[in-house]
Amino acid sequence: MRTIIAFVVSICVVAFIIGCGRSSRPSDLPPLYPCAVIVTQDGQPLDGAVVDFVAVDAANAKYQASSVTDANGKAVVTTYGYNGVPAGRYKVCVWKTVIEGVTQVVNNDGELVDTMGAEYRTVEPQYSNAETTPLEIEITGKKMPPTSFDVGKPIKERKSSS
Repeated sequence: MRTIIAFVVSICVVAFIIGCGRSSRPSDLPPLYPCAVIVTQDGQPLDGAVVDFVAVDAANAKYQASSVTDANGKAVVTTYGYNGVPAGRYKVCVWKTVIEGVTQVVNNDGELVDTMGAEYRTVEPQYSNAETTPLEIEITGKKMPPTSFDVGKPIKERKSSS
């Protein structure tokens, strides 16, 4: 078990070093414009939610813009790790899950083992799908204040294991 953990940590360190070493931005990446959104749930800031922008315009379909909300519900959106988003219209997908019931036990070999908990969605599934989300934003290239979105009442729906 410790060998696996050491291997995973090593891979993460190498990926971090390679990522930090990139010297230039991809040549086909269009101009990016600053974009921040504020996500609330039932009027309260939603911390730790993933925000994905899915391009409505075919020209931007290959660019993945996303972020994670902070304690104030704010997400500063990046595209491939670069601050900003290409101009265009986007469907805004928001999702968040929590895992409950994880426990740690010591097995017969004296190793610390996590037992699987249950994973739950806390945001209505409609908001996590570009075809069903009612949330949309247009990035115009002009400076914009953060756009606010509310994703309704909290839910606790068990995610399927598929």
